Amino acid sequence: MGKHIRELIQPLRFREFRLFWIATAISLTGDQLTFIALPWLVLKLTGDPLVMGTVMAIAAIPRAVFMLVGGVVTDAYSPRVVMIVSNLVRMILVALLASLTASEEITVWIIYTIGFVFGLADAFMFPAASAFPPRLLPSERLASGNSLIQGTAQLTLVVGPLIAGTLIATLGSSSGAIADSNGLAMVFAIDALSFLVPLTILLLIRDRFPPVQTHTQPMWDSLITGLRYTWEQIPLRTLAILFAVLGLVFRGPFMIGIPVFADAYLPEGAAAFGIIMSALGIGAIIGTIIAGTFRHAAPHWLGTILLLDFLLFGSIMIAMVFLQDTWLIAGVVLIAAIVDGYVIILLVTWTQQNVPGDKLGRVMSVIMLAGQGLFPLSAAGAGMLAAWDVKTMLLLAGAVMIAVCLFGLMSRTVRRLGHP
Repeated sequence: MGKHIRELIQPLRFREFRLFWIATAISLTGDQLTFIALPWLVLKLTGDPLVMGTVMAIAAIPRAVFMLVGGVVTDAYSPRVVMIVSNLVRMILVALLASLTASEEITVWIIYTIGFVFGLADAFMFPAASAFPPRLLPSERLASGNSLIQGTAQLTLVVGPLIAGTLIATLGSSSGAIADSNGLAMVFAIDALSFLVPLTILLLIRDRFPPVQTHTQPMWDSLITGLRYTWEQIPLRTLAILFAVLGLVFRGPFMIGIPVFADAYLPEGAAAFGIIMSALGIGAIIGTIIAGTFRHAAPHWLGTILLLDFLLFGSIMIAMVFLQDTWLIAGVVLIAAIVDGYVIILLVTWTQQNVPGDKLGRVMSVIMLAGQGLFPLSAAGAGMLAAWDVKTMLLLAGAVMIAVCLFGLMSRTVRRLGHP
């Protein structure tokens, strides 16, 4: 066990990666607070799951539309600079959200606007953060480095929801027009302050990583080059298609269904939402530790493992309808998240090790776009179905996920993710 732990923490010996890891940990912890508080704010402000779905869709549209541009900019300029600008913009937006919620001057249209600009900043942040580790670590340390980053991200899924749920439940106001406004404003304020630390740390990272692409190629040509390369590589193309299916069928129903279901059927309310999301984080931590410390599965197993991920999460959404018990639901989410955490590290590390550095930002943006580009449709559809009957929505989404898994297993290309 000691040997595996030493292997996992080896990347922290590299100063630049260590700073990046600290900045990521603090930033993601704050993000999780808003991730829990924002849908709860919309639900308490309107009481309409459809509105909650459209708010999440509005944030996802610019993230999807500009994700490829974010990949081009990342390849052409320093990912560090891109992350600094993105963090600064998001800090201002969350601080505004905290202020307006505290004064109860917040409206749905203001939330729409903030969500749209926040999604735009995310479109540049995601490719930059994904393309940065290969510049900070040697190739043989990438798997452990990715495990540390992903494991930390999942740890924030444990800490963030618990903090947010507790603050909302204990500080929520009963006299104002918006239920829980005090707790919600506090959560947003903590997230806004949390941006100061990663901004400072990113400034301390020595910019020894010059652009890997010259500026002679026009942006449109650069974007087309990245798209063409991703499509021509069968493993990358298959991965992008599977992620697109996951984004359409799973992300919306899960992100909309959990808070709506918790509010309607689970006695703990916001706390139940936090508990379930924390279980998701704990399971993913275990999966990332396994991926970072033990020998990886061969590349031709990647598709099968990803399809198993589909099967487990599809089963969860169906089981949730019948369990209606917070801790049982959290238990099955924990199991599925272990597999999910493991396969994510395998897929990210394989991509980083096999895609040329001058195309990595664009390829990562294509894969992220595949997983998130259909989220506006997914969230809007899930919101409409949840407003009609959240249980039916969960059952339908779960059934489709299981069906995709079964059909995928019958295809050798999908099952082996295009590997020979």
